[in-house]
Amino acid sequence: MALADKFTRAPAPRIGRRTLADVAASHTFRLDAKQAEERFALFDKWIEGIDHFLLGDMLPAPVVKGAQPNYVDGLDEGVRVITTMAIQSLAIDERACRIALSVDYGTDSVRRPRADDVLLTVDGGTSIGKAALFDLDGLYAVDSHVAILRPVGIEPGLLVHLLASPLGQLQFQRSESGASGQTAVTEDDIRRFRFPVLSDEAATRALTDVRAARAEAQALRKQAEDREAQGWTEFLSEFPAAD
Repeated sequence: MALADKFTRAPAPRIGRRTLADVAASHTFRLDAKQAEERFALFDKWIEGIDHFLLGDMLPAPVVKGAQPNYVDGLDEGVRVITTMAIQSLAIDERACRIALSVDYGTDSVRRPRADDVLLTVDGGTSIGKAALFDLDGLYAVDSHVAILRPVGIEPGLLVHLLASPLGQLQFQRSESGASGQTAVTEDDIRRFRFPVLSDEAATRALTDVRAARAEAQALRKQAEDREAQGWTEFLSEFPAAD
């Protein structure tokens, strides 16, 4: 069984059992039914049996979130604000950024994204767990739903892919808490994420392979979209032409 399949969510059981000892082993003490899912126990057993690291050990600086700016619609110039909608497919969509006249970057501009920062969406239900590497020029900010991670000891691009991988998404799903539609993951949760230790050579191979696969998949998606559009054109060609 592939590693990604091993931790896939199974249909919810009719009865889930979890002991108080299991609850006590968690830093959150959550009495949450989803914590009894078998995939989480399988992940724990697997990760504890291999050489791994805590993400918090790679984040010596505090995780910071942006301040919520006052947006002004219709502006062409100002500070571009990276929102959850702007982080898509491991990249930042500049077209989806909003514009603010000014932004509170905090003391020493700690909330201003810098080159090689990892941007991570941390609340908003299905928006949680999207990651991207900040590599843009110009004046940018993040809003209050996006956290800035400044890793040390791990290549930022590798961290982006680890967070986006099934191993990262599993841990987001496990840590997410809150009312429906208002869920979030906390800095404490993120710092306790665990990932396998990879040699430099293995990490390079893994990144090369997944980037090539994603580029191929994107090309196939574009091909499929073009073919579908062609099909609709052919379909409409059978109708009378509009004047």
